[in-house]
Amino acid sequence: MSTQQRIIVPGEQIATEEEYMAGKNTYVKNGKIISRTLGTLNIDENTKEASVKGKTVEELTYGDIVTGKVLMVKESSAVIELLSAEGNKQILGIKTAQLPIRNISNEYVTELKKIIKIGDIIRAKIVMSSPLAIDLNTKEKGLGVIKAYCSNCRKEMSFNNNQMVCLDCGSIEDRKWFEKVEEERRHEEREGGFRRDGPREGGFRRGGFNQNNGFRSNKFGSNQGFNRGPRQNFGQRNSF
Repeated sequence: MSTQQRIIVPGEQIATEEEYMAGKNTYVKNGKIISRTLGTLNIDENTKEASVKGKTVEELTYGDIVTGKVLMVKESSAVIELLSAEGNKQILGIKTAQLPIRNISNEYVTELKKIIKIGDIIRAKIVMSSPLAIDLNTKEKGLGVIKAYCSNCRKEMSFNNNQMVCLDCGSIEDRKWFEKVEEERRHEEREGGFRRDGPREGGFRRGGFNQNNGFRSNKFGSNQGFNRGPRQNFGQRNSF
């Protein structure tokens, strides 16, 4: 016998291993059957299976990008509350992660509390994921603190000249800022492969006429063009 029950949200406990087996869109944690997705709970009394009917949600794994809030800063690592994940991933099970000091920056970090503070919002990459722990990394461009709050007045700070500046109290602090990734500029060649001041049609450059005969003398070693002789002064007729 199969029964349809209530709507289930990701991370919600639906049964225990003593009662049922974990079915589709569920997983087991500490003897509890947890839902992986949003959907309708389905309990099959014949097979003793608990499942959730809904869209499958992928869990976080290595290489995923997440956004989190700094909860605690210790000597060797920071504790991050996971808020959201990119790429339609869902935060299931464990809700916090560690950001070790060695994973903060490519530059040597002497004191973690100077470049990341409680309340900061960060963007980070998952470099280790297990049912028990998640480790993050912010070394790459595009990763790091994306929103910082002043240690004195707790107002949001602005990034200026590689430092965080509080526009309310004037405090200046350091952060491992996320450094936006700029798109590479595309190089487009000019039509015809020449620069603007390069050769023109007929082999002449702009301004190639002179006052004597209308052609450059130093181009061909004479004062004449290709087929014609020297031009006469304009406005005069030849006499025969």
